[in-house]
Amino acid sequence: MAKSFGCDDDAANELVQGMYLRLSKYVDKVDKIMYDKNNVNTYYVYVTLRNLFLSGYHKVKKDLPIENINVGSVEDVPFEYETAFDKLISKIEKIVGKWYWYDKKLWEIHFKQEKSMRKIASLTKISLSSIFNTLKNGKEKIRSEVEQEWQNYLKTKKDK
Repeated sequence: MAKSFGCDDDAANELVQGMYLRLSKYVDKVDKIMYDKNNVNTYYVYVTLRNLFLSGYHKVKKDLPIENINVGSVEDVPFEYETAFDKLISKIEKIVGKWYWYDKKLWEIHFKQEKSMRKIASLTKISLSSIFNTLKNGKEKIRSEVEQEWQNYLKTKKDK
């Protein structure tokens, strides 16, 4: 199927691997992509491959030569930069700690547990707009209260 889009062997293999990754990530029940016990829904697979092809998935270079990667070390991070970052984070945590329990809980779920707003909405049955507005208001409060720490952090980042 992938070769029918005009791909060479490598690009077709890349598309198929991407299709497998996408199916394993987004299809929670195998029954959704099966006609019956033994037959795969080939149209579903075709549409997934076509979408990957049209998005240019097969053209993106995902592997980097290992010698070009600069990992760095702990010693590369200046003390001032680390201190400014710690002050910024601790101030944010102190601000969030004073919030109403609902706002604080949404903040922690979204930022510490790294759940998307849509995921939170589906798990809690709270409307997406309510979650969005709560997080937006929280971000605005934090931005206004940590402006000085943010500027110090950016300054040390530039000096780095």
